[in-house]
Amino acid sequence: MRSRGQEGFTLIEVIVVAGIIAILAGILVPIIFKEIDESKITRASADVRSISSAMIVFKKDVGPWPTVDGACASGLTLLVGNGNMPADYAAQGFDDSTGLNFSVPLSTNTAGCYTNWKGPYIALVSADPWGYAYITNAKEFNTPNAPIWILSAGPNGRVETNIASTSVLGDDIGLRLK
Repeated sequence: MRSRGQEGFTLIEVIVVAGIIAILAGILVPIIFKEIDESKITRASADVRSISSAMIVFKKDVGPWPTVDGACASGLTLLVGNGNMPADYAAQGFDDSTGLNFSVPLSTNTAGCYTNWKGPYIALVSADPWGYAYITNAKEFNTPNAPIWILSAGPNGRVETNIASTSVLGDDIGLRLK
């Protein structure tokens, strides 16, 4: 019982409210983290589709796929975005002996390597939501029937899709361009 002139909450009321807040937090926090994870996967999927679209329009305008380095020398083996290189990409068949950032052929044609270039086709290929670079096995562009992958290594940062795979494996996020 409260006497006159005393205002405020009793200890029991404070404990009950704190308990309710703790229960709500225990329910909502996992839901919020799940939604954050889903939004990262959705963003990576959208980025992969954007890179794919840019490369298809590039090929339509220019003729060949982007297969030369920034000095117009042929033999490009890997296209990468910004970010850290994911783990195990070489073990999955991605050759990085002659790598090049996507922005060189898709954002600028500074060396004049491509005729009929009408870009920029994509402004910037940033890192995936986990900080890793998107990768494409450019070495296979001129190999008939060879699959070309545009991949994000996904949340674990390891490429699990082999270049000869018929579908994306593990938690990788990507698509087969050809």
